[in-house]
Amino acid sequence: MKFFKKTVSAILCGAVIAASFVLPAAAKTFPDVEGDATVSWAKDAINSMTDLGYIKGYDDGTFKPQRAISKIESLLLMSRIMGVDEEDYAMSVNWANTEYGATVKAINTQYPNELCYLMYLNVLSVDDLRNYASSANADASLLRWQAAYLMSKLTGNLTEAETASLDPALYSDYDKIPEGARSYVAYANNMGLMKGMGKDDNGKDYFSPDTTLTRAQMATLLDRVIDGMGRTNTLGVVESIDTKTGAITVSTTDGRSEGCEVDKDTLIKVNGASSGVADIREGDDIMITFTYDDTRLVEVIPGKKKTQDVAYGIISQFSDSAGVQKIIVRDSEIPDSTITYTLSGSCVYDLKGTRGTYKDLKLGDSVRLVITGSEVTEVHVTDRETTRKGTFIEIQSEGSATNLIFTNEDGNEESLKLSINNVEVTRNGHQSNLRDLNSGDTMDLNLLDGKVTAITAKSDTTTVVGTIKEIILSDKPEITLEADGKSRSYYMSTNTAVKVNKTDGTIYDLRPGASASVEIDGNTIVSIESDASGSYGKNSITGKVQTINTTLKVITVVSATGGTETIYYNSDTTVLTSDGKTAKIKDITDGSNISATGSDSTGYFVATIIIVG
Repeated sequence: MKFFKKTVSAILCGAVIAASFVLPAAAKTFPDVEGDATVSWAKDAINSMTDLGYIKGYDDGTFKPQRAISKIESLLLMSRIMGVDEEDYAMSVNWANTEYGATVKAINTQYPNELCYLMYLNVLSVDDLRNYASSANADASLLRWQAAYLMSKLTGNLTEAETASLDPALYSDYDKIPEGARSYVAYANNMGLMKGMGKDDNGKDYFSPDTTLTRAQMATLLDRVIDGMGRTNTLGVVESIDTKTGAITVSTTDGRSEGCEVDKDTLIKVNGASSGVADIREGDDIMITFTYDDTRLVEVIPGKKKTQDVAYGIISQFSDSAGVQKIIVRDSEIPDSTITYTLSGSCVYDLKGTRGTYKDLKLGDSVRLVITGSEVTEVHVTDRETTRKGTFIEIQSEGSATNLIFTNEDGNEESLKLSINNVEVTRNGHQSNLRDLNSGDTMDLNLLDGKVTAITAKSDTTTVVGTIKEIILSDKPEITLEADGKSRSYYMSTNTAVKVNKTDGTIYDLRPGASASVEIDGNTIVSIESDASGSYGKNSITGKVQTINTTLKVITVVSATGGTETIYYNSDTTVLTSDGKTAKIKDITDGSNISATGSDSTGYFVATIIIVG
């Protein structure tokens, strides 16, 4: 993520800091930190983190520096240093909840904002959510190798973290570090975030991957992350965008010009949805977050060209007094509804293509008025029945009126009122209704006295074949499909046709990992045909039981590589002993060795058979 220019103004930077951190008048100190020489190395970091409000003490005034920190506590702290509670990121958190709320809700957590936000930032994956925040795992102590993994992901430099190489000679306990965590341990070491725990009996450094992390160690670790990260953001409007180089130039809120470059590790969100550089446009509102002098996150709200202020009606009365000329216009569908307009002294009068004057206007003329400020600057006398062309954006309700928002032939956004009588809608040659219109549809409009009476819409439909990556169940269901190495999200409507294994189904029958052929209309799925073989690829789990929760029907095991796995069971799960005899869930205890077979096609591993011993 090459950063070539970042000059956040003092005014903007000051505003961000003021909104983010409220410092106490005096530094907070704790007697069990001040008086404990064994944690003197962590004193400055503890005071710094508590002063910033990230880590708090206990009600008795102590900090308990030697107490182990839990997995969920670690995630909450990580979300705070990334701005989850800051005003600048309030919209980001809302977007995160929209995108990941259903996924996070499945683990029954008390902290949806923090977890959704970390998923939004690509710090947590679905597997991480299970392993670090599920009911079975959230309160477990965080181990050092897990801390290295999480902190590496928190930095945002995923390519470097995933490809870093750990020298086997660096730590004497290299073999005890889970293989999948070694690159993250190497990266944390390279970044100066985590080092060894001392020397072994042979004088060699050791990492101690399975040692729990204390509150003092976490405070020190996060303090190092904050110092190195140097998180800042800048807000403004996109001046220019080069889709080939990924260079973005921004006009900031204080009138300065700033720029950055994005690459494959930069997260780009348009209205909260994962997007690419090609989706950014000049004029878009933008916020860019920088970490480690790189472009970490680009969030965009698509800009809208200025809506033309236009009114339609029938002239019902004139007023010309003291040099001020006015016209009273009535709604053709509501005769008693009138509005008085003041005409500009330089008003242009267009009489069906012929230039005229105020005196050429007549009672009963159907007019289109262009309003600038508080005065009419253009009066167009039109036929009562007219036609327009444009591209559909949305339908909006405003009081008792319903408006059609569209991009007109001049490229400007415009609003037209819909007739209070039935509006005839035809889409792709079929009789339709307003709710069937999709963003991007091209339209031919029939108007009567400036109100839309009929819409003929067309859309481009495409078929995409790929793999279902994610299913979001919400008021507006969404499916993320991966095709040709790229992921894109599409919405499902109540009319979406679903077939699974050639049988009619619903969104609840679809599975992540399954192949699918999807017919797309604009950004909406018209139909989806999928097989039922979707899976995250896991059909068995073996390990030693760490915890078992019979209320939630969840078993947590530690695998041979040291990783934590979560197994869900239900009334259909069969439990056997190693010699094939029938057993029960109550026969499984902490420390039991079990082997489970099943499927994670729902996104969570559910066991069909569990063998104990």
